[in-house]
Amino acid sequence: MSLNPVIVRTATRSAAALVVALCASTPSLAQSLQRPEGWRVHVDGAPHDTVYHVRMPPGWHMTAPASAGAILYDPGHRAEGRFAIESEIFLFPGTSQSGYGLFVGGRDLDGATPSYVALLIRRDGAMALEQVSRSSRTMLVPWTRSDAVRPHPGGDDTSRNVIRLAVERDSVLLESNATRVAAIARGDLPLDGTFGFRVGADVNLHVSTLNHSMRLAPVPAPKRAP
Repeated sequence: MSLNPVIVRTATRSAAALVVALCASTPSLAQSLQRPEGWRVHVDGAPHDTVYHVRMPPGWHMTAPASAGAILYDPGHRAEGRFAIESEIFLFPGTSQSGYGLFVGGRDLDGATPSYVALLIRRDGAMALEQVSRSSRTMLVPWTRSDAVRPHPGGDDTSRNVIRLAVERDSVLLESNATRVAAIARGDLPLDGTFGFRVGADVNLHVSTLNHSMRLAPVPAPKRAP
């Protein structure tokens, strides 16, 4: 796998833990930070300024309003062919069971009815794959509880998950914390396009990494039966 350095955000675990502690203990600090340059927000039926999204190295902090979820993206971030998108995400205390995670195949994101495919996890430790096509939503992989997805422990703690969506020639792989949770056939799914984050309603997150890798080396030809 070859890593694209232009659109990679990296952080050590200790640095990410420090940012999470700062976010939890000093909200006034977070409020003074700026939205990342070039990034856009599309909120489900609500003005874009209702979403809190700021640079907070390592990574970004983002919170969706209680009334609606949102997608956040940089139009220059695109993935095509065979690729993988991975992110380390910390979920803060709350009660919302809305899904959050990554999306790929983004199209018409500036319009009223964007299209994309989203890899989502939830506070209760479940994962799903959802296709949004204009005004319709289809669950490609229904919500599934997995030991690979760490649930939020409750109280004042945070939960940390590293989620990965790998798009292969014939399949789409859903992974959490280096463990495969589900896989489906790629078929005709529209997976080429802009990628970014999906933040569910009333969800408070810190994202420390966003990594895009793509397959460049030739793949061995399938073996023929004797």
